[in-house]
Amino acid sequence: MKRYIISIILIILLLSPLYSKIKKEKLNLLLISIDTLRADYLSCYGGKEVKTKNIDSLTKNGILFKKAFAHNPLTLPSHTNILTGLTPLFHGVHENLGFRLSENILTLAEYLKKYNYRTAAFVGSFPLDSRFGLDQGFDLYDDLYGEKKSPGAFFFVERKGEEVVNRAIKWLKSHQNSRWFLFIHLFDPHQPYIPPSPYLERFAYNLYAGEVAYVDDCVGKLLNYLRKSNLMDKTLIIFTSDHGESLGEHGERTHGYFAYNSTLHVPLIFHSRKFFKENKIIEKKVSHIDIFPTVCDLFGLKKPKSLQGQSLLPLIEGKKFTENTIYFESLSAYYNRNWAPLRGIIEKDYKFIDLPIPELYNIKKDFEEKNNLADKKNLAKYRNLLKKTMDKLSKGGVETSRKIENKKVLEAMRSLGYLSGGTFEKKRVFTRNDDLKVLLPFHLKLMDAASLHSQGNIEKTIEILEGLIKEKKDFATAYEYLANVYHQIGKKEKAIEVLRKGLNYFPNHVQMRGKLGIYLSEVGRLNEAIKELKHALALNDKDAELWNYLGVAYWRSGNYVEAEKCYQRSIELDFNYASAFNNLGSLYLSLKNPDKALYYFEKAIKFDPTLASAYNGKAVALGMKGNLIDAIEYWKKAVQFEPNHQMALYNLGLAFLKINNKREALKYFERYLKVAPSDDRDRERILKLVKYLKNQIE
Repeated sequence: MKRYIISIILIILLLSPLYSKIKKEKLNLLLISIDTLRADYLSCYGGKEVKTKNIDSLTKNGILFKKAFAHNPLTLPSHTNILTGLTPLFHGVHENLGFRLSENILTLAEYLKKYNYRTAAFVGSFPLDSRFGLDQGFDLYDDLYGEKKSPGAFFFVERKGEEVVNRAIKWLKSHQNSRWFLFIHLFDPHQPYIPPSPYLERFAYNLYAGEVAYVDDCVGKLLNYLRKSNLMDKTLIIFTSDHGESLGEHGERTHGYFAYNSTLHVPLIFHSRKFFKENKIIEKKVSHIDIFPTVCDLFGLKKPKSLQGQSLLPLIEGKKFTENTIYFESLSAYYNRNWAPLRGIIEKDYKFIDLPIPELYNIKKDFEEKNNLADKKNLAKYRNLLKKTMDKLSKGGVETSRKIENKKVLEAMRSLGYLSGGTFEKKRVFTRNDDLKVLLPFHLKLMDAASLHSQGNIEKTIEILEGLIKEKKDFATAYEYLANVYHQIGKKEKAIEVLRKGLNYFPNHVQMRGKLGIYLSEVGRLNEAIKELKHALALNDKDAELWNYLGVAYWRSGNYVEAEKCYQRSIELDFNYASAFNNLGSLYLSLKNPDKALYYFEKAIKFDPTLASAYNGKAVALGMKGNLIDAIEYWKKAVQFEPNHQMALYNLGLAFLKINNKREALKYFERYLKVAPSDDRDRERILKLVKYLKNQIE
């Protein structure tokens, strides 16, 4: 009889799901995203390189999804997918550059605010800067990247994980008694791999592993705070990454080019002492867009109708669950280079990559995608399913067009290894020659040039880029990059020559045409500059920077009326464009109107408190009004933010000479002589003044 009862109990246990129905409750929500983190570098996913004990600890009272996938291998679109529960086909953010999340799209932060959650985000790098739209719904969106690299530089485009975590903990301390949603983004595993000491020394053989070990300890610091503050029981923690890193697999060194599992496979762990009494590993395929609806279900909130993912709660509870077809894309090469767009689907055990040379993999048997089955299978089924999936996911979505980024945004992204191309007419038909696999050698050479450039090896950078445009004459990004390098080292005529060559192949390339106009203006070829800038604006009249530079060309040519029109148009398009306000100030200095000049310089400083030329201009305007003492203070601010600001140093020397402070005048004149070019028209006069002042002081 006892044996019979035991057998019945065992049968009941075997037939019952591991989890009974979870009692829904509104908890705090902590979303942790580690940029560029491969799932297989975590020991809880079988990784051998690093023992990630802190991240692993989340699997206790946790659900580990073994086969979770991103929809994009890039930071901004991937986080947009996570925070909206939508694919790029609906929300329209396809790439790191040129896209903004529409205010019409609901974010997880906005949704939780409706239920009285306090919301905060602490992000580690520029691709998630608030200007791109992911700040929607956050009471605090901390994208302050720290101190300037040097006075006058743009800003740090990333900050270490420890700093991000420290700032998040500080916020938590002031919100202990609130219900909150906290989003934390740590950027460290992104290339270049430079972990701090002692991780640098411990993992000298594998610096990427060193970065992973470092972020694991950063996560540990955050988790320890939650434990000590008795917040663990009140918090649902979701851990993931935006995408992985290729590390040489399939010939790709980093990410954002292909869409193999090395970059699409991501960790996904749900941890909660309240919800999950046991650990569970789930093999079913899930994706980033499933996070938002799962949070709604766990918290007992009505799911927004717009969500495209499905709740994973039935899967967690052991109920019937049907895997969705997972859409993915990698469109960076398409948008920036006019190469074939990469789109695909994961359907049951198969992954289809739609390129001119198609790929099909059985990822149950071949997760590393080494055996392409495209020649052995009828692909019509997968092409039809991809089209059907795309039609479904794009229905009702927002209309988006790619925005041309300003110079500072492009410089920030370039410093992180993202090389943007231009806006030009896209091909409608792509052949095998446009396939990313065929074009990989050219991509790798461009990456080599970018790496050498970041190391300061200009000569070798130029050699590679010159060879690249000889070998592939229709590589727009290579022309742009080469021109940029020549311009950086002062060879402006050479930069102009490169751009003209590129425009032979891409006559409607907006950025290349605009950059040509800017460089022509800088060398004084103003009529040509105006012609090229007008041409660029005829292709895209919504580019605030081009209007600004056209204004500069008109101003230099003495046409102040047209210059003002251009500056005002620039501001209409970008109301906080500091450079355009600064240029309006300079225009009114030329018109001997210091009051109007002051107004515009103050506007410029408001929108960019580090803009040295605006402080110099304001000082000149104050000097024109006879206020030399205040003018000196603003000239000092100019050289504080830009120590080699030639005009500010020159003006400070003259100002101190006027108030008979010979020592200070000498100091600034000597600094001026160190930075002024040998052909500067004032150089000889200042040399004589320096000699005179030295004799006077002695």
